[in-house]
Amino acid sequence: MANNDLVGSVVKAMALVKITAAAPDGLKICELAEAANLKNVTCFNLVRTLIAGGFLDRINGRVYVGSEITRLAGNRFQTGFFRAAEDSLLKVNQAFPRATVIFAVPGKSGMEQTHRISFDHPGVIQRLNNEIMPPYASAAGLLGLAFISDEDVLIRIEEKYPFSEFGIHLWKSRKELNAFLGKCRKELTASVPFDTDVFFRVSVPIFDKTGRFTAVIGASCPVRDFTRQDFLDIQRELKKQSDALNDKTLN
Repeated sequence: MANNDLVGSVVKAMALVKITAAAPDGLKICELAEAANLKNVTCFNLVRTLIAGGFLDRINGRVYVGSEITRLAGNRFQTGFFRAAEDSLLKVNQAFPRATVIFAVPGKSGMEQTHRISFDHPGVIQRLNNEIMPPYASAAGLLGLAFISDEDVLIRIEEKYPFSEFGIHLWKSRKELNAFLGKCRKELTASVPFDTDVFFRVSVPIFDKTGRFTAVIGASCPVRDFTRQDFLDIQRELKKQSDALNDKTLN
């Protein structure tokens, strides 16, 4: 029973952090308690503990996310894998400054974009809060559909982005999409086949030493600024950087 109580407290504490993170203007204790469906005294005690750990902060009577959350999030990008990924993004950006380059990893609900260098801010790496890539419309998202093997993740993608609502207008049929995904697996690349008069969008998968799909590196290129040869060159550069990142581990 004591263990059940402990787990319950942890779950409640996690909920408080998540609710607070979604409120940039902060929350009063009573507001936080109501949002979490907790008694005020329970909420107060949990908040006090979270403040002591740096996970929450209280300023002028309102509760905000604490500095420890930011520190822990930043630590994620200090791994050798992500440092190598940032180096690869910079190399692609230096070679093709008019392209927007991205890096994404498979997450619980599809491909999550972790890094981006935009063409309007060359050389500046944006570290993102795991933005979900559209599964049917983006090259990275399509590679996720092609290479993610976890059935639970694929089910969550379908639940969140039903093909009948988000994919049918792009792919006409599930059969057409599956044929494209098969091509991605064979060629180890995804080039979005629609809106090609505006953007050339391509991504390449990355695998670890066991062959597990670990990430995607890609680029979006405005057609007006690129020749067909440029498109081929950037695809080759992405494959080169993918090869450099292959066999590295995410942890």
